Amino acid sequence: MFRSIRASLLFWYALILALVLAAFGAVLYHQLRRSAFQEVEARLWGLAQALAGGTERDGEKGVEMELPEDFLRTFRDQDKDAPYYVIWGPAPGQVFPSRPGLETSPPPPAGLRDRDGRREVVLEGRDGLRILVGQRTRKVLEKLHRFLGKMILAGAGVMILALAGGGFLASRALGPVRRISEAASAISASNLSQRIDVARTESELGRLAATLNATFDRLQEAFERQRRFIADASHELRTPLAVFHSNVELALRKDRTPEEYRAALEVCLKASRRMRGIVDGLLTLARADAGEIALRREPVDLKAVLEETAALLRPMADEAGIVLEVSGGKAAVTGDPDRLREVATNLLTNAIRYNRPGGRVRAAVRVEGSQAVLEVSDTGPGIPEADRPHIFERFYRVDKARSREAGGSGLGLSIAKWIVEAHGGTIGFASRVGEGTTFTVRLPAGPGSGPAAPPLTSPPPPA
Repeated sequence: MFRSIRASLLFWYALILALVLAAFGAVLYHQLRRSAFQEVEARLWGLAQALAGGTERDGEKGVEMELPEDFLRTFRDQDKDAPYYVIWGPAPGQVFPSRPGLETSPPPPAGLRDRDGRREVVLEGRDGLRILVGQRTRKVLEKLHRFLGKMILAGAGVMILALAGGGFLASRALGPVRRISEAASAISASNLSQRIDVARTESELGRLAATLNATFDRLQEAFERQRRFIADASHELRTPLAVFHSNVELALRKDRTPEEYRAALEVCLKASRRMRGIVDGLLTLARADAGEIALRREPVDLKAVLEETAALLRPMADEAGIVLEVSGGKAAVTGDPDRLREVATNLLTNAIRYNRPGGRVRAAVRVEGSQAVLEVSDTGPGIPEADRPHIFERFYRVDKARSREAGGSGLGLSIAKWIVEAHGGTIGFASRVGEGTTFTVRLPAGPGSGPAAPPLTSPPPPA
């Protein structure tokens, strides 16, 4: 009905106030009218009773009045609105009006009646006389109508003042809503720092403003993460693409020997593998964020997954001069074996890549109460304090140049964190600069887990 809350509030406020004023005015007018006519009737009854008590039959004159002259002068006033009387004798044709021109039809029955704008009282007198006393009610009605007009004007004044006050109060009450709307309208992808001034917003709207500010904070954080994600993804893809492009251009610039072509193709293959790894990681995280990846649920021996992964990565460790050790007993969990194998691969690969020459990687599985624990410890340089809060962020690297040389995409730990949490577990780490880092994965243990194994309480010393 209304496009504006303020207009809607004012409309309903005015409607309710008008109904209240109309009801009050109607009751007041009715009471005043009733009181005014009761006053007229009481006067007429008094006059009629006085006439009845002081009037009697007279054989010669018809009637004789033994009443004060001041009383009789009340009826002889020529004002048409003054009281009048008509007296009927017992014999036909005996009618005695107070002034000429009064209707002298057959006498009405005793009582009170309204006739042609007059209020009349009829009662029985002495000696068979019938007495009527009446008065026009025009002046009474005029007074009532004047009062009604004044009451309507007063009501209109009250309505105007009330609407002005209501408009002011509505503006005050809706001011926070307007400020919230303006602040929300000012927020865009290029300006996410705008916030609602909670100090100027009271009561429930203040809590709403605080809730919206918290929502805007999350929105800004999400936009910033997305912006960093796009920038990092573009940067990560640009490097192998540039390598690929430059090697193809160099190979095509002139005729090459088969060995030179082979070397260029090997570099291109390495760059394409790196791009494929980045794209696969991005697709995995994107599908995980959208909830489109369904995990299998089946019994898995975490120790067997770790040993299988370590066997596949042992050539990589041997090439880097890293000693890779696996220990622990059986630890059964319920989950997706392929995804859990991916977690173990990411942790072991990072421990090998970011270790020192001649270092050691120890991987162990144990059971602690209702949890199966996987620990991977290395003897690398450790993680600086400033980098630790960001270690699970996408594309984040502690040593960016070294990480790219090692072939990492910066997505492994983010994917591992998602997989572990999707299995109802947690992943964390402990690190000492210059000594090494230990990553710990805790998952709900399933039936059939083996005895507990001792934890790797600290990174092992270098070999």
